Amino acid sequence: MSLDSKPLGGALSIVVAVGCAFVLLTGSFAKAQPVLHVKVFDTTTQSGAQNTVIPIYMSNYQDTVAGFNLWIQLDWDKIMEFQSDSGTVVDTTYWDCLEYEGTICVESVLTNPLGQWDFIHIDTNDILIGNFDVTGTLCSDWEWLDARSLSGGFDLNIAGIADMQYPPDTTPGIGPQQGGILIKILADVFDIPDSMTERTVNLMIQHNTLDHFSFSRPDGTSIGILHREEPDTNCWRCNVWVGEVCMDWERISTPPDCDSLGSDNCCPDSFEIVMNSVPYLDPINVILEDGSVTVAEFMCGDVDVSGTVNIADLTYMVEFLFFGGPAPEPMASGNIDCQGGETPNVADLTYMVTFLFFSGPAPCDC
Repeated sequence: MSLDSKPLGGALSIVVAVGCAFVLLTGSFAKAQPVLHVKVFDTTTQSGAQNTVIPIYMSNYQDTVAGFNLWIQLDWDKIMEFQSDSGTVVDTTYWDCLEYEGTICVESVLTNPLGQWDFIHIDTNDILIGNFDVTGTLCSDWEWLDARSLSGGFDLNIAGIADMQYPPDTTPGIGPQQGGILIKILADVFDIPDSMTERTVNLMIQHNTLDHFSFSRPDGTSIGILHREEPDTNCWRCNVWVGEVCMDWERISTPPDCDSLGSDNCCPDSFEIVMNSVPYLDPINVILEDGSVTVAEFMCGDVDVSGTVNIADLTYMVEFLFFGGPAPEPMASGNIDCQGGETPNVADLTYMVTFLFFSGPAPCDC
């Protein structure tokens, strides 16, 4: 072996080691990346602000999203409510019967009206229709979007379908992307007294009940949903006995407490245990982040006290600085860059223009 072969061999070993480490690291990163990430934005607003916009962000790294259902709930009712309007709707649902007892369907499942179904159910309901904004969002051109409050404005169930399969147009879903705004929901903030110290409400994404949580591909399959087998007990009650032989029976639900309900409502005759496939959310591949709404004493940049920073605030600032218009209320809300004291100046105006039109930094945290 020559003298210069050792350094060469040592260098080669280092290169191989570094290469293996790179493969391991990149492999672990790729494995750690979820397939879906949904985040409710942490929003700061003002007391009494109407039409407060709360963005919901989504990153879908692999799959095209062609439908979704999100249920957002507040953890208390003293700060705000989701904006909604009263309405009456006629709901028609389509059902596929899974099991008959004679001519009576004893187990059914909700199905697509465009496919095979066995019967329909029509309900007329008084509802609260939630308000939302799709301007500039990922689902702005979707064919169907709906939002309803199930608890008087303190929750919002949002659903959307990209393509309803009605000819001649075909609306595509949302291809793989990162950090886009899925939809913007609207809220009205209550008048919060200065004495209230707790000024934040949490907006929680409910996912334990998958009836209200789903993201689906164009073929209708769910994204990030796994299944596990769990035992399920079916109870049967005999209606007609001939000696010890049951001639007629019916399936009944299993009550939580047989003693309190009496034997007639219990499961005294027979039961069977079957294995059911139960869906659940994959916590590794689906990342959900709850959001919040905080009521500040005032918001820098919101000089017209509307609850948001927009072009109307820019116009307000121009009127104040150059044409003797009304001052921001309070004056410190015009100090958008948090420099140079509480009185707003041209630097604050420039800061706002950069923020609104050139993706500059947001107004500072007052």
